[in-house]
Amino acid sequence: MLLFSFIPTTLWRHAGRMLCVLGAVCALGASAQPSAEADTDTLHHHRQIGQKVKRTGSLVYRFMKGFNDFDTTYIAPNRYNYTFMGQSTSYYQLYKLEGRSADGNTQSISTKAAPSMKIGPYFGWRWIFLGYTFDVTHPHSGVKSQEFNLSLYSAMLGCDLLVNKNSGEFRLRKAQGFEGVSPSAVKGMKFKGLDVKTVSFSAYYVKNHRHFSYPATYNQSTEQLRSCGSLLVGGGFSKQHVKFNYTALPDMLLGTEEKPLLIDELKMSDLYYKYYYISAGYGYNWVIVPHLLLGGSVMPTIGLRKMRGERIKTQEVLSDLVNLSLDCTMRAGLVYNDGRWFAGLSYIGHLLMYRKHSFAFTNSINYCNLYAGFYFGLKKAYRRPKR
Repeated sequence: MLLFSFIPTTLWRHAGRMLCVLGAVCALGASAQPSAEADTDTLHHHRQIGQKVKRTGSLVYRFMKGFNDFDTTYIAPNRYNYTFMGQSTSYYQLYKLEGRSADGNTQSISTKAAPSMKIGPYFGWRWIFLGYTFDVTHPHSGVKSQEFNLSLYSAMLGCDLLVNKNSGEFRLRKAQGFEGVSPSAVKGMKFKGLDVKTVSFSAYYVKNHRHFSYPATYNQSTEQLRSCGSLLVGGGFSKQHVKFNYTALPDMLLGTEEKPLLIDELKMSDLYYKYYYISAGYGYNWVIVPHLLLGGSVMPTIGLRKMRGERIKTQEVLSDLVNLSLDCTMRAGLVYNDGRWFAGLSYIGHLLMYRKHSFAFTNSINYCNLYAGFYFGLKKAYRRPKR
């Protein structure tokens, strides 16, 4: 798998500089026209255009530079241009389906996707990273899963993009509420009746970004010098498409025609919904000793879910609160970074929950990264002058 990621803040900062230069060129070009042949109004118009472009470029540069503005007594910048890193990524996903019948009988079925581990090298130049990873868990198996998780961090803003498809072989974990069946009786049984596709995008703002550094814990582009925390606020969008073939369940859960065990509320075949939400949470970085950092954050969300073909009016939202749902994104990391070498581990978990009337679906997506690397190629600003 070839991976490519970037931090757009630096790119836009360069764009601001380019606009400044372009404005200056336009202004100089206008003033360089032969006065004998140029119309005075045209020259004045050209100068105005050049000045406007220059001012716009300056504003863009200052605005984007603010994204990575921080207090150097709390946060130390990376002094090098290049990074080399080896990383191992473990992926683990859990699903739970729950139904409640009209007579109050509740049943739930928990499954898990086949866990995977990918390893590979990464090479970075400032804000660009390229890497190639190998699936060492089941490289030649028939597991049909695709995972893409991209997180971008700057001092002030950040965003997460998650794309997940899983239609391979699942394993049952437990089943509850089935008469005469122990919850652990189905543990480890194969199940091929589930197909889940998930897309999620979120963005957030770090209020105390001058003192608290998300990048220090999760992408090593800075180093946290003093312990600090910050309020986090944001919003986002997600959608899920779930196909569930209940007939693929073990016979002990289905029962017989004379005495069926599975309630009708779990005989769902297709579910598609979109979720629009706002989020608020808190993150904290604890400097245990110099260069050793433990960080964590929790971002719960609240929002509105809309099923395919469902029209939700204002009065329906107010009277039917089951359309309002809660999700959560959690992060944790432990990293050692002395400014030249670094090593650590990090965790990112996404909990997505759907609940409406007598049916609920929970999707837990988890990533754990173990990495080590070093920086090289000192930036010009940090080089010692030659004698």
